[in-house]
Amino acid sequence: MESKELIKRYIYAVTKHLPENKRQDVGQELESLIEETLAERSQGRPVSDADTKAVLMELGRPVELAAKYDPHTKDALIGQPHFSVYLRVLRIVLLAVTLGMAIASLLEGFITFESNVFVFFASVLSNIWQGLLGAFAWVTIIFAILYQKDVKLDYDKDDLEDLPAVPERHQEIKLRDIIASFIFTILFLILFVVVPQVNIPLVWENSGLIPVFNPEVLITLRWLFVAAASAQILNLSIRFLARRHTLPVFFTTLLEAILQVILLLTWFHTPNAFNPAFVELTNDFAPFMFEPANWAPLQSLPVAISAMPLLLLIILGGVLLGTLIDLITTGVKTFWGQKA
Repeated sequence: MESKELIKRYIYAVTKHLPENKRQDVGQELESLIEETLAERSQGRPVSDADTKAVLMELGRPVELAAKYDPHTKDALIGQPHFSVYLRVLRIVLLAVTLGMAIASLLEGFITFESNVFVFFASVLSNIWQGLLGAFAWVTIIFAILYQKDVKLDYDKDDLEDLPAVPERHQEIKLRDIIASFIFTILFLILFVVVPQVNIPLVWENSGLIPVFNPEVLITLRWLFVAAASAQILNLSIRFLARRHTLPVFFTTLLEAILQVILLLTWFHTPNAFNPAFVELTNDFAPFMFEPANWAPLQSLPVAISAMPLLLLIILGGVLLGTLIDLITTGVKTFWGQKA
């Protein structure tokens, strides 16, 4: 790694632990300090990578240096450098517990579900909450003990090679997008795997609650639904840990896209994919939506697709278009990130 890139990453590793209103000033101060120290060390000769590493090692671990600029990190239950490691471990553990408890509760509910959706959903949330509380308590206790006992964390020149790259703004993955996608995935599992007899319910005059899709078809495809949702959860986990577009993010996005396409083609090509009661209810004012697409531009499509009801074809086209755009966007951002 070149000296300029190493310095850039080191300053980013320090300032990312500071409040935003301090980052720019501290970054400029550090840059000046490093340049002056390198000039003194090199004595007029070209600065080598070894010189840069030696100066950065003298400055110390980024988290420890950040603590000197932020007085709020002192006299804490868990101080630096343990606190930064604690946060990183806590995020991973809480995410793993959330995903594990959610999947386990959903699968258990699928087997033991009786009739009350709200009781089931409350049970899932309760299990996740209890798991999170236990995980938070144990991780906090362990790191508090390590910090109070002054257990040292190793730091050597090899650690400089592992400094995080400074992410470009367009390469960052926003946390709110990850959370929104995760919530959507859990709702998807609940509606189409745990309570397929409800799936997307409609209330129409005196007809009561009518699900849009055929519950019997959903039950036969439940493991395909679980596989597609698991791929999405894996993708979201990688995105959460990386928080930027990397090769693992792209490959898990590709896996998710492949499973989604397989699921949709299998599901929509199944006879009576729609609930017959829903078809009968809406047939009076929109019968063409449930007939095979016979428009001239669609006749060039494969028979397996053009034979689908028009409404399914519209849904399929919209989902595939969104999946393709997401895959291309992720691929482009990953490509430019690798080149940088």
